[in-house]
Amino acid sequence: MKDLKGRVVLITGASGGIGKAVALAVADEGCDVVLCARREKELNEVADAIRKKGRRALVVPTDVAVEEQMKDLAKKAFKEFGKVDIVFCNAGIGWTGPTHLMTKDDWDTVYNVNFFHVIYGMQLFVPPMVERREGHFVINASAFGLTGIPFGTLYASSKSALIMLGECLRSELASSNVGVTTICPGLIESDLITNTTFKKVDEEARSLSAMVTPMPVDKCVRKIIKAIKKNKGLVVITTLAKALWYTKRLSQRLYELVSLMVATKTSKYVHGK
Repeated sequence: MKDLKGRVVLITGASGGIGKAVALAVADEGCDVVLCARREKELNEVADAIRKKGRRALVVPTDVAVEEQMKDLAKKAFKEFGKVDIVFCNAGIGWTGPTHLMTKDDWDTVYNVNFFHVIYGMQLFVPPMVERREGHFVINASAFGLTGIPFGTLYASSKSALIMLGECLRSELASSNVGVTTICPGLIESDLITNTTFKKVDEEARSLSAMVTPMPVDKCVRKIIKAIKKNKGLVVITTLAKALWYTKRLSQRLYELVSLMVATKTSKYVHGK
């Protein structure tokens, strides 16, 4: 999909961060945009910015963890535009806590947003793409889905599942001329860390993220747009994320030592063991 002009792009988690930045970027490429998130006020602000660029924008406040609301999102998108060319499943939540003390409700909360909303998006939007033999499905996973992170198991494992979903789906849909791209960002300038739930972990642990300089969101978005145009399969973003991934592929033992260092730094903030 080298030329995005005239395409309809649907973005979940479009009220801020990467989702908002991608929405504005595809509008600059000549796309109309369907904006989805829970924060309606912020969505309307993004929509206004898109309209000022001369493109159409549809706001659909949605809790992506609820299947019926995702179905309503699809219904409204198809009614407004008649098609959806590109879907960017970007919505996600962070979660930090000692793995063995997390409850089933904790697991359900994270997986319903991070993983199952992508499943709903696939079921609702990919079949029409296959029928038209045209479209692109984009999954925002995470570098932590490739390398994991101590005390971030719920988040990392949900993102790891997305990576495997994208890998399998890409092969299955290739003959239908439908592209699949899985994005694995490292630390990006966004509100993910700020909004991450800390359970049985002191709030001071958020300061650990300051050890890494985040990539500007606009730079990240340029890489995402390029990946869509070139139909790339897996895109790892940020130098540190690539370094950790390569380290793990080179030596599992060496990666475990790095992971142990992170766990040691984090464990002093953990309570309720």
